[in-house]
Amino acid sequence: MSAALRRIRIIAMNTFREATRNRAFIALMIASLALILSSLLLAELAVLGQEQRIVQNFGLFFISLMGVIISVTIGVILVHKELERKTIYTVLARPLHRWEFILGKYAGMLLILLVEMVFLTVIWFGVLWVHSVPLQEVLGKALVLIFAELTVVSAVALFFSSFSTPILSGVLTLAFFVSGRVVYLIEEMLHSTARGGLFNQAPLLRPFGEALTRVFPDLSVFNVTREILMGKEVTNLFVLEAYAYAGCYVAVMLVAAILFFRRRDFI
Repeated sequence: MSAALRRIRIIAMNTFREATRNRAFIALMIASLALILSSLLLAELAVLGQEQRIVQNFGLFFISLMGVIISVTIGVILVHKELERKTIYTVLARPLHRWEFILGKYAGMLLILLVEMVFLTVIWFGVLWVHSVPLQEVLGKALVLIFAELTVVSAVALFFSSFSTPILSGVLTLAFFVSGRVVYLIEEMLHSTARGGLFNQAPLLRPFGEALTRVFPDLSVFNVTREILMGKEVTNLFVLEAYAYAGCYVAVMLVAAILFFRRRDFI
């Protein structure tokens, strides 16, 4: 293993240990567990014959939601905590490049999210078993795609935290996530030929809508709940293309984070 990879690994493991001891992370994991288990109650309240669908849908929704919240919460405080405790000066005083610091923090975030996903998945599969829901391959693909989405959100959170305050970084990351989830709706409205379309009624908004579709990624790509409900196949090729899509955006965000962090003055 090269010296750079070894330093990145050390930063990643330190980030993971620090996050697992963080009260916010522990509280979010407990909340995640409660939400997953609450699908048992929701299933009991559902219309007869819809229990399995409720357990599937809400399980995926809660795992995705809590993953995003953990990505944002942990991502925006990673760099800030180093500054607050002034440990950043000690870390950067060592033979460590700033890009190694950013990549190490990001790798640590992914490890945290992987553990969170595995934990919630095991609990969710238990809930599915209680309701006799078959563990189909498409459910595994849905979880894999959720993790791909979290890699993008984490990279964005780290990007904002590289130059901004935690509160502003959190707001901006959440705004990014919401925008990414509605990009497909904006694209549909842009291509709509109906007279009642928003961009047909207000042509001045069209450049704004087009700019949004170019800047923000389409995060709906990683949400296949509708396909599961309709019984459509989610191919391996689709999953690979989704990961390639996520990888391109993650690379851009990490490069931007490194550039901003390199220019940051800690004196």
